[in-house]
Amino acid sequence: MRLKEFLMLADVEEVNGDRNQEVSGLAYDSRKIGAGQIFFAIPGEKADGHDFVSEAVKRGAAAIVCARKAVEAEGVAFVRVKDVRRVMGQWSAHFYQRPSQKLKLVGVTGTNGKTTVTYLIESMLRAAGIEPGVIGTINYRYCGDEAPAPHTTPESLDLQELMDKMTRAGVKAVTMEVSSHALVQERVRGLDFDVGVFTNLSRDHLDYHRDMDDYFLAKSRLFTDYLKVSAKRNKAAVIYGDDPRGRDLIAKLGSENLEVWSYGEGRQWDIYPLNVERDVGGLRG
Repeated sequence: MRLKEFLMLADVEEVNGDRNQEVSGLAYDSRKIGAGQIFFAIPGEKADGHDFVSEAVKRGAAAIVCARKAVEAEGVAFVRVKDVRRVMGQWSAHFYQRPSQKLKLVGVTGTNGKTTVTYLIESMLRAAGIEPGVIGTINYRYCGDEAPAPHTTPESLDLQELMDKMTRAGVKAVTMEVSSHALVQERVRGLDFDVGVFTNLSRDHLDYHRDMDDYFLAKSRLFTDYLKVSAKRNKAAVIYGDDPRGRDLIAKLGSENLEVWSYGEGRQWDIYPLNVERDVGGLRG
């Protein structure tokens, strides 16, 4: 792949350098940069990638994607964009040949219940004879392999690489937890979802979000932003209607041209339980 291919995928504000050079890989950690790779100078919670541009150049980076002007270096292209994280998601999807388009992809968001829902979906997929993959708080797993989960939702570059490995291993469907942080930070940019699930919203992460309205808007982005632009043909939103914010989301999605399924305890919802039994043996219904 050549740099000019990537430049066509996103809004670029300025380019200095050879657009025709070959790209051998992508990285956002300057310590992992190899010759011919693109380095994304993303702003992190503890460090700013722009502070490590010089190190990436020394290690052989072919191009630097940054949000503010950096010192030019011979043989290195500098690409200035408005949002580095967003561009990293778009370019990562292209580099790994859009693995999410080869899968059925379910994203689950909400304050509570995300992990449980992904486990239930994994179980149903397996029972249907569909090889599942899971990305979430506990671990990332597929085809008998498990890896620890440093983040509930990995960075976009890591997500695309992981899904590429899953498709090569024979995975046909992936269910993943999508955190509010990930939605705001564009970590799921470049993924094409088939289904988005909303579980509920309660007080949490207010050290990151300004207030509950801001938190709700972040969660809503799975549907109003990411699911809406997915290239998949049959897209659906599955929303827990017994939560007040779930009802708000159902109303909000009425104008988004998405298929919406509500669920909850009462018969007013599209999907509701019948004859549920709860005991030490578990749940039956």
